[in-house]
Amino acid sequence: MPSHADDKPATHYYSKEQPKERKIFVLRLDIKGHHLELTSSSGIFSKDRIDLGTLVLLGSMVLPEQGEILDMGCGCGVIGITVAKVRPRSRVTMVDINPTAIKLAKENIETNSVTNATVIDSDLYSGLEGQKFDLIISNPPLAAGYKVVFPLIEDAKSHLRKGGYLQLVLRKGVNAIPKKMNEVFGNVELVSRKSGYKVFRSINRNK
Repeated sequence: MPSHADDKPATHYYSKEQPKERKIFVLRLDIKGHHLELTSSSGIFSKDRIDLGTLVLLGSMVLPEQGEILDMGCGCGVIGITVAKVRPRSRVTMVDINPTAIKLAKENIETNSVTNATVIDSDLYSGLEGQKFDLIISNPPLAAGYKVVFPLIEDAKSHLRKGGYLQLVLRKGVNAIPKKMNEVFGNVELVSRKSGYKVFRSINRNK
């Protein structure tokens, strides 16, 4: 996953513009006592497999026992649906700008009998005005460039309750993003590192 890709075409996966023709894939995941089957397709990130960064994040994520959780840039819903299954007393909001991702995530919620998750069409936080969360979690859309990822971090603070936290997975060597997290929140913690990926967390200590 590239660290910066502003020179890529506008049809990257974090975009409203997607090809009309799609190839369908079925992804299977056994995690924390749950078996998930998720439909994926061309036009979204890691279309034919669950990428290693997401697997590292899922294996080491720190979750509140209950509360409001936001999956930012949900794709077909791997992270949000897993969180909803693992924390059934939580309420999970999944957002993406990609219409293909939104459609698939909604379908996958139904397929996996998830009752505590919803999907919203939102360009970052544009569809979440006034909403606050206990956790914002993401495998951030680095293909969209820092012009998208930095606002994801900056605006997270106003969408987190006091004590809530932002949790991101990044490929090793992407240093500007944890630096930005520390700049915005005044803290950043390395939660885990595995297989060339690192999971970082920043806590909102303000009101």
